[in-house]
Amino acid sequence: MNKNCFVFIVGSPRSGTTVLGEILDKHRKISQWYEPYFIWDKHFRNAGDDCRSAVDATPIVKRHIQSSFLRYKTKTDSSIIVDKSPRNSLKMSFIREIFPEARFIHIIRDGRDATLSIHKEWLRRRQIVHGNDMHSRFNYMKALSVVRSWLSRQPFVQDRINAFWFETHGHFLDKSKHLNRLRWEGETGWGPRCEGWQQLYNSSSLLQFNAYQWLKCVDTIRQDWSNIPTPNKLEFRYEDLIQNGTQKIYEILDFIGVQPDKQFNDSLPVLKRNNFNKWKKEFSNQQLDEIQSILTPMLISLG
Repeated sequence: MNKNCFVFIVGSPRSGTTVLGEILDKHRKISQWYEPYFIWDKHFRNAGDDCRSAVDATPIVKRHIQSSFLRYKTKTDSSIIVDKSPRNSLKMSFIREIFPEARFIHIIRDGRDATLSIHKEWLRRRQIVHGNDMHSRFNYMKALSVVRSWLSRQPFVQDRINAFWFETHGHFLDKSKHLNRLRWEGETGWGPRCEGWQQLYNSSSLLQFNAYQWLKCVDTIRQDWSNIPTPNKLEFRYEDLIQNGTQKIYEILDFIGVQPDKQFNDSLPVLKRNNFNKWKKEFSNQQLDEIQSILTPMLISLG
């Protein structure tokens, strides 16, 4: 196994992991595997949260994940496979036990903007399930659109089948478990589930819980970061990526070990340089008060 062929982009949801993954996927030597949860969680489908440690990487789990990633690498004919799953933020020691030479890219976004975006996605999911008044019928068309969009990111039929089966087997006709509700004990949830998420969810407003999702992802990564050898890790700000796009992307490619070429340069998207500080316009003072005590200590720690 090539020691350095697997790269994991970690960070909270809505921190730019998707944008970065899609950019790297444009390089001829790199293929992104979009959030293959059906691989990572095959043996943990009924786990109460998304946290994994090195002890969870049993021989059978390691064989399954390693063989799956090597198969994907072979089928894509790529030198490097990139996985940008936000849930991986809660399982870095687990990943390192399976791929000891893996490289990690941590992208950090202002917790207020990330929380705002996470909150919008939760509200979108709730509207699909409950409608505007929480009493409307389940919107099957919108739900199907979400599923189709997710499955379309898997380039191989085998993975689409495995992903669909993983998400639906045993409850295909039970809409009370669709759209991740099996993971969230019947609630309409989205994103990583940290340890003790149930208590946080029950004792917080939805907005506060979304803030905790950002906090727990960033905090868990920072706790694990010192255990990763310096050559195998890179950390930067989302705001720096959108402000200094090409320069930052070249730095990331250098970290991964590939060089940009004309085809890659011609495919680079124009990033929205002003896509930050949205929280200043969209959060009310009341909403900021709700999340201030949750986010402020980490925001200060991050500078």
